[in-house]
Amino acid sequence: MQMAKTILLVILFTLLAVLMIQNAQPVRFKFLNWQYDVSQLLLVLIVFVIGWLTGFIVAKTMGRKKQELDEPTFKTPR
Repeated sequence: MQMAKTILLVILFTLLAVLMIQNAQPVRFKFLNWQYDVSQLLLVLIVFVIGWLTGFIVAKTMGRKKQELDEPTFKTPR
């Protein structure tokens, strides 16, 4: 299972690298009243990292909640 995850990560990062190299031209990034001319390569990388961090945090939070629900609750006798 660990080998499959490693292979999948290598493929994912290779595809990301190809995508970033092919899209290196500058693009205009607009957010509310701000405008920036940014390399599309940098924008793809930033969005990828934000998405990865969001997924990581959600997975950890959901795992912790599931673990709390799975723990048996013992009532102390009176």
